[in-house]
Parts: sequence; structure tokens; C-alpha cells
Amino acid sequence: MVQKYFSLTVFTLLFSFTVTAAGEGFAIVVDQPTYIACKAEIDAYSSLLEREGFNPVLLSGVWQLPDELRQQLHHLYQHHQLEGTILVGQIPVPMIRDAQHLTSAFKMDQERFPRRDSSVPSDRFYDDFDLRFDYLGGEEEEPLLHYYSLRGDSPQYIRSDIYSGRLKPSRQGEEGYQQIRDYFRKLLREREKENPLDVVTAYTGEGSFSNSLTAWRDQGMVIREQFPATFHNKKSAKFLFYDMYPFMKELVIDELRREEMDLMLFHEHGTPDRQYLTALPHTRESGEQMEAGRRLFRQALRRTGDAEQREKLKQTWMELYQVDTLWFAGSDDPIQRVNDSLQELRTSILLEDVPLISPNARMVIFDACYNGDFREKRYIAGEYIFTEGKTLVTFANSVNVLQDKSSTDLLGLLGLGFRVGEWAREVNILESHIIGDPTHRFAGNTASRVDLRSTDTAHWLALFEEAEHPDLKGLALHKLSDLGYSRMPELLTRAYNESPYYSVRLQAFLLLQLYGGDHFSKLLEHSIRDPYEFIRRKSVYAMGAIGSDHFIPFLVKTYLDDHLDERVHFNVAFTFGRMDFDRMEAEVKRQLDQNLSYPDREKVWEEFQRQFGSRKRIAAMANDVADMEKPLKARMSAAKMLRNNNYHKQVEDYLRVLADGSEELPLRVALAEALGWFTHSCRREEIVTSLKEAAALERTPRQLGNELEKSIARIEHFMR
Repeated sequence: MVQKYFSLTVFTLLFSFTVTAAGEGFAIVVDQPTYIACKAEIDAYSSLLEREGFNPVLLSGVWQLPDELRQQLHHLYQHHQLEGTILVGQIPVPMIRDAQHLTSAFKMDQERFPRRDSSVPSDRFYDDFDLRFDYLGGEEEEPLLHYYSLRGDSPQYIRSDIYSGRLKPSRQGEEGYQQIRDYFRKLLREREKENPLDVVTAYTGEGSFSNSLTAWRDQGMVIREQFPATFHNKKSAKFLFYDMYPFMKELVIDELRREEMDLMLFHEHGTPDRQYLTALPHTRESGEQMEAGRRLFRQALRRTGDAEQREKLKQTWMELYQVDTLWFAGSDDPIQRVNDSLQELRTSILLEDVPLISPNARMVIFDACYNGDFREKRYIAGEYIFTEGKTLVTFANSVNVLQDKSSTDLLGLLGLGFRVGEWAREVNILESHIIGDPTHRFAGNTASRVDLRSTDTAHWLALFEEAEHPDLKGLALHKLSDLGYSRMPELLTRAYNESPYYSVRLQAFLLLQLYGGDHFSKLLEHSIRDPYEFIRRKSVYAMGAIGSDHFIPFLVKTYLDDHLDERVHFNVAFTFGRMDFDRMEAEVKRQLDQNLSYPDREKVWEEFQRQFGSRKRIAAMANDVADMEKPLKARMSAAKMLRNNNYHKQVEDYLRVLADGSEELPLRVALAEALGWFTHSCRREEIVTSLKEAAALERTPRQLGNELEKSIARIEHFMR
């Protein structure tokens, strides 16, 4: 109780001080032991913020629950223009449940998997005050972790009120305090310099974007629009691809160590302790190819602990691949094991590598899974900022993330002098986080002329019309949408049709999805042919999400003509199960018969039939939802698969099961949640009507009512 009283007392004292202070508020939140150990450095940081025009507030204490801290931050936001916060040291970690629709991809089963694994560590709890949660308890083994369920009466979208950054040391005790001290000293040294953002390197790892060269190529076009100053010589903007060299690790490390490096952007796969850069090196010589194959066999055998099972595997492989026992030689040899391990280490950046690298890139963005998982004691994004290098801030995801997510939305704002937090506040998802100082900014004078707090639509309309930089136009569109500008669909349609910028067209495309009517559907007929691969990719996906058979000719043409766009082609195949099967098959046959560019049409037809058959089999699994002869487990599984697969034709069946009070409650709850993913469906009005009817019934159980309320809000968010 003493510690808790101390935190509230400090808050009260500083609150009374801020009444007369001018400027934007910024909260330095730090646990009491860390503040005592690092007082000089934290106070120096506070003084820096004050010189830059902030009104810094120190909140120091020990918070038993995240709610206590959230209330204090909310009070500062309401009364003292709180702009953002940095969470320093051992600050409670909110673990969010029942909110997977606010993530880009995370859909781990909360019933089957431990709650630690199936929850999302998220500081949206601290920076989006409109979200509402129910507390579910903490963890004895990990007292910083606290679990919360998103409530049905909460907004079902993210719109952060402030920005936040987390500075959680990866070492314990005095070693951790020294990390904090060293970080702030480094930050203060770098903030004394006026450093423009004019050096960028983007790296695309193996497996990212389905290894699509067209997707990789187009990011250069967007970066050029967003950061024109980075294209002044051959070293100021680089775009590296995993296949440029057998092992790219050494080249990537060289880029991270460059003294002048400002921004490093990683598109890759990841875990908390690893960045996956390459897989097996691409080989051209037969000897190299054979050795690569042998290495795969050796690794697979080592993962099999049972000697009898290893022998069975060898016999199977010899028959299947027509190889002899020489291909397995060395799997038990300690020297060969070490050599193979060293080769494998060259494919990734590991936690242990980061201090040795000492990266100098001032900001690093990890477009990857789990690199920002700050529930762990050590994690990649945190390790980067605590090295002796000059990295000050990272932006990373705490759980897995969608490959088809735009990771550069409005990113050009950083080059104009906007603070990292000001940018992140506009693009936040549940799992994305700033690690380090969110107030960091690069040199630039444009940000000071834009009032981000303005609620005047005329201000933002003028900025959209007059701004030269495409991301200022994109920012204006975001602000106008947030403010409820009445003619938003027409403005977004015009912005898409008239803008020469990839980045502006993308923002118009993404925002138009939030509006009802047929504005977005009409746009898709043009955007599916956009020069920007990412817009084409998302257009295809959106057609499947809408599910109208009107789109079948467009999808088929893309399938037949754009097979070199690997990720676009993948998304087309993904839509096969969402359309009318007979119409889709007939349209492919019709267009293929008229297509003179294929030398072997039979082969194309066979490949289509293979993919089409696979999607039909998957779609048939969803029929289990309404099959009362199936066991509950199978029906539940079918309902949950609808979150990734919106099968529009069977909506009547789903709604009938949902409305049937004799059906098992867990099935109805799972189905109510799954229907909340039909945000773009051509049948969403019908879905919302039925969900509202079910929610209005007095006999509707509370658990079901909560899920119905959430799904209604989720769909209506896309029907403005």
C-alpha cells in the first residue's frame, strides 16, 4: 500500500505543477526502483523535452494493475493536453483477449492454447482511452502480465488518443538500470544533432511477399515518393533481396552498421529471438545443390531422436528420391554438426548477434512476426536499442502479422520532421509498438506547420488540396475520415482517380473500404489494374471479401494474365471458394479458350482444376456449421474457419444456426464472432439485421449478447 500511495502522491504533485505550464503534455512513466537508479538520466531527458516545447510530467511509482496507470494517463489527456508517453522499466503489460479482429492476422484459439500464448501484449490499452476492457487476472510467475477481455460495448476499432513507447530493459537488476542509463545518454547525444532522414535501406527476406519480385520492386517506387531526399546517390537508398547473394547476413549487418544510416526497414519472418533473412542459399552448381540436399537430410535426421525411426526415414527417402546412404553421411558426426550449425546461423540475425552488430540505423522497422514481443525478457526490437550503436527507436509487432499488410503507410511523415509517435498514432494496430523514445524525430520543418489536433475539416481539406508531399495528402484524408467529413466517399474516389502517387492512391483505397454504398465496389474494377502491385493484391482480396459474382470476370482475367505477380495470383486462388463454383469454372474455361498467349492451355486448365478443387474442398468443410449430425467439435472448428474464409453463399445457414436457441451455446458464440469478420460481405446488411434481432431477444445469454454486440459494431464500422 505504501508503494501505491507513493505513485499517486507523485502524480498529484506533478499534476498541480502542470496546471500553469504551457505546451503539449508528455508523461514519463517509470517504476520507482528504476527512477531511483536512473534519476539523473531521466531528469535530463525530461529537460530535453521541455526545451523542445513539451510540458513533461513524471509519473513514478509501482502500479499493481494497468488500470491505475491508464486512469492517470487519461486524466492528463483530458485536462492537460497529453500528447504521448514513454513507459520506462517494469511497467505492467496488458495482455488483450477477445480482440483478434483488431490484429492483422493473429487468430490463435483461446480455448485450446494457454492464455499467455493466445493473448496479445498491447499498449493500445494505455494509448486508446475509448477501448473498454474487463479484467481477467494476472500471472503469479510473471507479475507484469495482466489479462483483459475487450468488451462488447467498446469501440471495435483502434484510434489512439496519444502515442506511446516502451523502454523495457532486457537485463535484470543493476545491469538493466545500466541499460536505461546508457540509452538516455545515447539519446541525448543524438538529439543534439539535426539529422535529416536521407539514408534508407529496405531488406526483403526469404518467404516475404511470396518472394514476389514485382512486390519487391514497387516498394522502391513508394519509398521514392515518401523520401525523395534518399535518392541523391547510389548509397542513400538501397533495396536488398534475399536472393541477391547466397548468404545476405553479412551485407545486412554492414548496412546496419553504416554511420549515416537513418532508417532500416525489414520485411521478413521472425520470432522474439530471431530475424529470418534467408533460407538455404540459392545454388547454381550441381555440387552445391547436392550438398544443400544432404544438409537438409542431416538436419531432419537430427530432429528425430529415435534410432529406429531414423532408419525408417532413410529407407523411405532412398526409395522416394532414388539416393544412396552417402546422402545421410555425417548426421551423427560432431564436426559435421558444428559446420551445419554455423551454416544455418548465417541465415538469420539472432539475439546474441545484435550487441556484436551495434546497429547505427537511428530507426528500424520490423515488418515481421514477434520481433517486438515485449512480454519476453529479451526480444529483437528491444535488443537493438540497448546496444552501443546509435539505434534510438524501433517499430515492431508483439505477435504474428499479416504478409499482405502495408508497412509504410504515411511513413514519409518521418522525413518531414514529424515525431515517430505522431506517425505511429495514425497507423496503429493492436500488435504494433514503438520500442524506445516515441518523441524522436528527424530534421524537417514541415511538421511544425501542421496542427495535428485540428478538428476543422476546412483545415484538412486545404492541406489535401495544397500539399505537395503525398503523405501529407494521405494524412489529410485520414483526419477528414476521423472527423466524419460528409463527402468522404466522393473525395476518396477523386483522390484515387486523379493522384499520380502510389501512396495517395493506397490511402484512398484503404479508407474507402470504411464506407457503405457501392463506392468501393466500383473502385475495385479499376484498382485491380493499378500500377502498384500492393493495390492490385488488396483489390483481389477485397473482391473475395465482398463475394459478389459480379467480380468473377475480373478475377479470372487476373488469374490468367498476372501469374508472374505471385502474391496477387495467390490471393485470386484464395477467392475461388467464395464465389459461385459453376460460374467461376465456366468463366475460366471461356477466357482460357479466348486467350492466345498460352502455348499449353491444357496444362493451365489442369493447374486451375487442382487449385479450384482444393478451395472447394476447404469450402465444403464450412458446411459442418449447419450439419447437426456432426460432433460439436467439428462444427465449432467450421465456424472458426469462417474468420479467414468468408463463404457468402451459406450465410442463411449460419444465421439460422445462430438464431436457434436449441443449438449449443459455444457454437452460437463462435458463429456470432466469426460473422463479425464479414465486414465487406455483399450480405453484410442481412447479417447485421439478424445479429440485431438476436441481440434484442430477452432470452439471449449474456456471453452471446456480448459477442453479437461486438460483431454488429465491427461490421457497422465499415458501413458509414
